[in-house]
Amino acid sequence: FAEAYYESYPKVAIGNWPPGFHLLQAIWMLVLEPGQGSIFLLMAFLTAGLGTATFLAARSYLGRPWALAACMLLVVFPVVQKYSSLVMTEILLGLLVFCAVSFYARFLDTKHWSWSLGFGLFASMAILVKGSAFSLALIPPLAVVFLRRWHLLKKFVFWLPAIVVGLLCAPWYVFTLEVATDGWAGDSPSFEFFVEAFFYNLKKLLETGGPIILLLAFFGLARTCLARKNSEIERAEPSAFFSLLGILFLIVPLFHCIVPAGMEHRHLIPMLPSFAIFTVVGVRELCQKLEKNGSVLSGRRLCWVICGLALAGMFLVASPTYHKGYSGFRSVVEELYKVEDWPGPVLISSDSSGEGMFVAESALADSDRPSKKVVRATKLLAESKWSGGNYKASYTDTDGLRRLLVNERFWAIVIDGAVKKARPDNYSRFRHMKDLEDVCRELQLAERFTIFRGNTEYEGDIVLYRNPKFQFPEKTDFSKLEGSASKEED
Repeated sequence: FAEAYYESYPKVAIGNWPPGFHLLQAIWMLVLEPGQGSIFLLMAFLTAGLGTATFLAARSYLGRPWALAACMLLVVFPVVQKYSSLVMTEILLGLLVFCAVSFYARFLDTKHWSWSLGFGLFASMAILVKGSAFSLALIPPLAVVFLRRWHLLKKFVFWLPAIVVGLLCAPWYVFTLEVATDGWAGDSPSFEFFVEAFFYNLKKLLETGGPIILLLAFFGLARTCLARKNSEIERAEPSAFFSLLGILFLIVPLFHCIVPAGMEHRHLIPMLPSFAIFTVVGVRELCQKLEKNGSVLSGRRLCWVICGLALAGMFLVASPTYHKGYSGFRSVVEELYKVEDWPGPVLISSDSSGEGMFVAESALADSDRPSKKVVRATKLLAESKWSGGNYKASYTDTDGLRRLLVNERFWAIVIDGAVKKARPDNYSRFRHMKDLEDVCRELQLAERFTIFRGNTEYEGDIVLYRNPKFQFPEKTDFSKLEGSASKEED
């Protein structure tokens, strides 16, 4: 069924990503009707779950008010707001990763096997949602080193999570390793990528909460993880919880500096619960320190002033609301669906984002899915790695392109002309986009539609061609020309 569905609506890349998130969506939409409303309700529940998990974990160490503050700060981070509005893996990944770390902290405190098993199960679920959760493999060894728990290496419960993850995750990744690595931005780890990714992640961390929150987070991290053993904090909070949060704060960006899977802000989301908790600890410790030194403000007033300045700094750096960057394909799909039975497939030519959106809109409009067929130009007219590397056109010249289009018997061709203006790098890199536009100029224009990209309106840049009939240019018969020339000479 999955293969047949992908043949009609080629969007979900199972193999490049593990099946965990797709499986959750499938179960969710068995309970609720499939549609945008239900799937965004799922994303809202996942974000609420991430905030709730942060509150429950921090409550035992910070108390209810400060734990609630950490929860609220986490869910209002602009990057969390953005990816709560998108159907992507990061929110679920962040929830599972944080639960895994919390379970391992409890294991270090209690030494009970059930918490070690829980860590292995949550780590497995996270890894089956996205491969970047393999960063959790660094948690046990770094915990042993930083906390000096060398005796754990001799116990079976220490190795139990590795066995669980190996049994549950290894078969999938062995089977799909080649497909998964095709999505990497680079072929292998390199020093150049590490340096570039390091400064990129540092910049994005600053953009996540602004300069004041970043300083407060580092202050909270220092007061909890680097405090002396005879300090008040260490006596009051002897748990491994904060040390594990510090390790999580370190390993997520470190993993994405080593593995060349690309550089995106969303990759930092799994570490944001620790970022929020350390920020709240920093506010608390700063308030206590200023009160001891005789600050003009005291108590709640001082706390409100610090929090207000921190939030102002965050919202000055990043927008508090997410605006959808791309839209406009729905009107095209609605026009196509006025014809109940499509005489043939529809070809969509755009960049990867545009083609994916068109496929999603087409599938959403199909009440008897999969009853229609959409073909992506990037898949039919070219060959490349999943990330777009090693690009090669599937035809040799324009006649070959025409022949390919005729053989597929397309009922309609949709061309996103905004790519040339909004993404000139992609347009120049992918030859088939320009060639298809040139070939389609000989067709009768059906209708133009407006598209929005990056909050910019491109009026009339989506072009819809119906019932395309391509004309092959007549080739000159040089043998006849040679014959007539010889007669003239005679």
